[in-house]
Amino acid sequence: MLNAEMKRKLLTILRDDIGRGDVTSALLPPRLCEAVVIAKKSCVVAGLEEAKFLFKHEGVKVTALLKDGDLARKNATVLRLHGSNRKMFSAERTVLNVLGRMSGVATACLAAKKIAKGWVTIALTRKTAPGFNLIDKKAGSLVGVWPHRINLNSFVLLKDNHLPFFASSSEAILAAKKRHGPGMKVEVEVESLQQALDAVKARPSIIMLDNFSPQRVKRVVKELRKVFSGKIELSGGISLHNLHSYVKARPDIISMGSLTHVPDWPDFSLRVEK
Repeated sequence: MLNAEMKRKLLTILRDDIGRGDVTSALLPPRLCEAVVIAKKSCVVAGLEEAKFLFKHEGVKVTALLKDGDLARKNATVLRLHGSNRKMFSAERTVLNVLGRMSGVATACLAAKKIAKGWVTIALTRKTAPGFNLIDKKAGSLVGVWPHRINLNSFVLLKDNHLPFFASSSEAILAAKKRHGPGMKVEVEVESLQQALDAVKARPSIIMLDNFSPQRVKRVVKELRKVFSGKIELSGGISLHNLHSYVKARPDIISMGSLTHVPDWPDFSLRVEK
């Protein structure tokens, strides 16, 4: 379900696109018309709820022919529209952009999940387009990918820029636990086995191995399993092309910025029928 924050973001995006008014659509003789939105390539469709919200906000009636998370075949009709031609065209590009972005993320996430074969939890990162964080996280969740941190308030993630302000990884983890209490999840990013073994002393929730090669990570995961009962996460430089190599190391989690960097954007088009 769309929460209030997501609705505000969507309306801000719509207002930004319309500006002070759609000067092109204003030329049209006002008329009620019927139209469809079509997927121009096969994809996991996502963003239908957002599309319905945006069109309805403009007074356009919408019927969804698929559900978010469904597979849309090439040339499949995903929405039917009825309403003012001017209002429909004013919302068109924002709706198609949201559908394309969310469907691209969902499609990439499903591809990653298939490669992981249930052995590893695939997770998103906060490497998203500005303003699209919640939208991208929702798209991934539709196909069962873990959103990871929704925002900086979700849980503590001690990264390479944070750690130099402490004497060691373990000291940073203990400081986080002292400040936030036992209910706060604490994750720490490490760049070597030695740093990971130091972090183990403070018992973080998750140890993230950052930018390890597939060969190196397999050895480090094996060593960590001997002394660490928490979750092991891999991140950094992992794409659909090399994911299988990292899955073979059997971590608990693999987070992938590539799923939201520049997902393969499935194109959607609006066609007036009458």
